[in-house]
Amino acid sequence: MKDIVDFKTGKKKNLNKKKMIIAISIGIILLVIGITMLVYYSSSEARNFLDQYLFRKNVTQEKLNSIELNYNSNVNVFAYNKYICVLAENKLIQYNSSGNEEKVIDLEISDPVYSVNDKYLAISEKNGSKINLISGSELIWSKEVDGQISKINVNNNGYVGLIIEGTSYKSVIAIYDNKGNELFKTYLSTTTAVDVDISDNNEYMAFAEVNTTGTTIQSNVKIVSIEKAKETPKESIIYTNKADTNKLILGITYQGNDKLVCMYDDEITVIQNENSTSVMKLNEEGKNINFANINLDKNIYRTVEETEGLFDTNTVIEIKEADSDKLVVHTVEGAVKYVYSYGNIIAINMGQEIEFINMSGWLLKRYYSTQEVQNVVIGNNIAGIVYQDRVEIINL
Repeated sequence: MKDIVDFKTGKKKNLNKKKMIIAISIGIILLVIGITMLVYYSSSEARNFLDQYLFRKNVTQEKLNSIELNYNSNVNVFAYNKYICVLAENKLIQYNSSGNEEKVIDLEISDPVYSVNDKYLAISEKNGSKINLISGSELIWSKEVDGQISKINVNNNGYVGLIIEGTSYKSVIAIYDNKGNELFKTYLSTTTAVDVDISDNNEYMAFAEVNTTGTTIQSNVKIVSIEKAKETPKESIIYTNKADTNKLILGITYQGNDKLVCMYDDEITVIQNENSTSVMKLNEEGKNINFANINLDKNIYRTVEETEGLFDTNTVIEIKEADSDKLVVHTVEGAVKYVYSYGNIIAINMGQEIEFINMSGWLLKRYYSTQEVQNVVIGNNIAGIVYQDRVEIINL
């Protein structure tokens, strides 16, 4: 230990060598981390190298937990909450991230239509008449409806919206709370309902409808006050957005309490404070736009295929916040076969390779396979790579 002089007091002080060594070591570590991050963000080649060898983001099928699919009947695989689910032989089987069976729920469903939101799963037989709400590993309620269920949406509080067909009306929209109580119905006699969703605070229901009775297509989006609809249904529509003629509405989703994102065949718009704003084009001259979706928590995206020469093709994924100008991009080599998305995750399928990215455009995991991937399902921090005979599980 060495003595040094404090020039303010004139007294000698002891300098602890261990503290100096620790401080210097921490400084070196922070410097190395800073340099590594600078290189990571500035060079795609360096980023790929670090992703593979330092951050271990590359995974292969032989190193993953898996679920075997040994069924003679129709098999459906999907993810919700923290589970990978297999629906087969009238049973919904939940598996955890280790591939172990956790719960079996009896469901007489072979061809499902369903909606997932956080811990909730609303599911029915396609064109069936029974709707089921599952939360976690428990069947919360089941209800029989008059007609055939064609579309389901559940919000993050377990409120369920149904589109019902096969009645004397073209479409019927039924809304239920998280206890299975029917709140109200909306009857459409001249238009067909395309989609329905409920705001995060349970105050609004929105539905998209299409009128094809004439020589042109007319798409409308209507927002309903749930409280008013329970008391005075005829006065419950608080806003109507009428699209241009021959503009086809494909789907809607609430992102938050009052931000409704609408996807048309040529653009994505946002309705907020009774104003509709175009936020992303899906039909843009000179751009080959292959995929787009609005089913993320706060974002929307599209993919643009770019070709240079005869054999050089890249695909750019453009991710945009629905209510701001913030835009991030992620580029993959080659043509994308399909894109899947849920929550804050986008999965890019290139056939035998899947890239999972977040909303900042950064790679979370890159999956390699020796065969073509059949499907990808995404839940909360979990994903499943689906093949005909098994499901490979990836923790995100």
